[in-house]
Amino acid sequence: MILVTGGAWQGKKEFVCQHFHLPQEKVTDGRTFVLEEKGPSGGPAALDHYEALVRRWIKAGADPETMTRRLLDGNPEMILITDEIGCGIIPMDPEEVQYREVHGRLCCRLAQSAGQVYLVECGIGRRIK
Repeated sequence: MILVTGGAWQGKKEFVCQHFHLPQEKVTDGRTFVLEEKGPSGGPAALDHYEALVRRWIKAGADPETMTRRLLDGNPEMILITDEIGCGIIPMDPEEVQYREVHGRLCCRLAQSAGQVYLVECGIGRRIK
């Protein structure tokens, strides 16, 4: 698994497509991806907006760690693209705080287990692992 992270609108998807020679249509959007429809081994080559998928899992009452493990067990070569959501003002909404904490902890675990980790800023990707 490869993890690509950075702020919103920093060119992460474009970096992935260019750097890994991946057509745009091979990148699935986490805002609409449904794991159950694809099955654990039928996932995309790359998944953009992992942070949105985590939010959707939380709202549906699913455990994001279990769901992530299930997704990656069937797709160990997947590229996960996620926005960094932990910086900035701490939200007042407790649910939003919980979401940020869950996502942040998941990204820490993903970075530890990833073969490669990239940070993208202003469209420039730096390999940090």
